[in-house]
Amino acid sequence: MALDELMTGYGGRAFEYPSIAGKYKGKNLVVCGDAIGVWLDLENFGCRSNEPPKGRVRKDGWDFMTVNKLVETFPGTVEHCYSNEPNLLEKFIQARRSEYTREFSPPQHTHSCNTGAKHRWPWGGHGTSGLGAVLVGLGLGYDHIVLCGMPLDDGPHNGEPHWRRTSFATSEASGSKNGGKDRHWENAINNAFEGRVKSMSGRTRDWLGAPCI
Repeated sequence: MALDELMTGYGGRAFEYPSIAGKYKGKNLVVCGDAIGVWLDLENFGCRSNEPPKGRVRKDGWDFMTVNKLVETFPGTVEHCYSNEPNLLEKFIQARRSEYTREFSPPQHTHSCNTGAKHRWPWGGHGTSGLGAVLVGLGLGYDHIVLCGMPLDDGPHNGEPHWRRTSFATSEASGSKNGGKDRHWENAINNAFEGRVKSMSGRTRDWLGAPCI
């Protein structure tokens, strides 16, 4: 597994991959971050569905993974959800809108690099939860992964107002300087992604390229 090569650069795996590893080989995954543009990215990738009764997020042939707080307001079927902080992830799931609980099945699998999720993965949480989610997608065996709402710029996320600033392009995704490529993402791109990951927006689109639509 290409992930092993990436893990070697961090001193190797501290423990084995969870039993779910590789179980989604041959499938496709959309990883949904919580940046302000996530819904536009999803719509542009063809994931908008106006089916009754209220419309939803859906794309035939694709599973969905939410990152952090987005699980609360994601109007669709969530196959996976991820956070570097599994205790918070459980709270986000509990806060998921009650109408979604009735309309869609509960999130099927929770993942983290720390103890507390259903599936724990052997990496250190470098480069934000978004990178951890992508690595999980690779570890699960997905052939193609598309990022929506994960531009890694300094715009707002987690439902913040449009004037709120973050620091993903500077210090929060540790290792980047002056808006350059975060070193943890760069390591993953060079050693683990194997061209299987694309992005709909932002700096990650610059690094990875856009998917075919």
